Amino acid sequence: MAVLALLAMLLLVDVLRPGGGNGVPAEKGTVQAALPEAGPCARLNAGQVAYPAHGARRVTFATAAAYGESRVLITGCARTARGYIQEWQATGFAGVSGFAPPGQMWEDTGYSPVGSFTFTEALGRADPGTALEYHTINRRSRWGGEHGPTYNQYFEGRGGRADENLWHYMRQGHYEQAAVINWNREPDMPTVQGASYAIFLHTGNSVTVGCISTDLDTVTTLLRTAVPGDRIIMGVEPDVFAAPATAATNPATPPPSPPAGL
Repeated sequence: MAVLALLAMLLLVDVLRPGGGNGVPAEKGTVQAALPEAGPCARLNAGQVAYPAHGARRVTFATAAAYGESRVLITGCARTARGYIQEWQATGFAGVSGFAPPGQMWEDTGYSPVGSFTFTEALGRADPGTALEYHTINRRSRWGGEHGPTYNQYFEGRGGRADENLWHYMRQGHYEQAAVINWNREPDMPTVQGASYAIFLHTGNSVTVGCISTDLDTVTTLLRTAVPGDRIIMGVEPDVFAAPATAATNPATPPPSPPAGL
């Protein structure tokens, strides 16, 4: 009886084994092979990304699971003869409010922008060997936040109250290295005063007020391989990975003027 009971127990365990309601365990090779096919680079190849890559040599994705979520997955894709392949992946953070719903990307909201944007400039303590235009930060380095001709631009000087002191943030570890995301600035779009500024992919690996933040190694890797025109596609997964034909209007272009009170 003890032998029969043991056999019955073994049969029951086999039936309840995870991966098959019919008692057949899931094939590990099948599951592992399916995982890369669901990644951002594969979805870009399949035309399942709502925002355009414009044939960029490299495309970085920064995606959160939902609106209001600050934690993001950052994926680097490189274009090859066979399509885009994944080069690296890291975790990081977006703005404290998450990604901006359409029409809500303004100063002091804590949102990160949604859409597809180019990289053409970078900044930090010392050039890591990037092909992007690079600003070596010094004590006079500022990023324009005051409304006027320097808004959302790098400049050197005393600056005003709203201008970011890049030297200060570099010494805190946030701008040790940074790639400028061309939200609300040329060459991607005309600059709209009040539609937010200083949107970077930078070091620090902590929640931001609108940037994407991750570890130093990831930012350095991106900068060393980047060329002008490489892109970042960012937003919430259900919107970013919608088919282009069914996606909502790309909210990458700022509205013409800020709402009253800003």
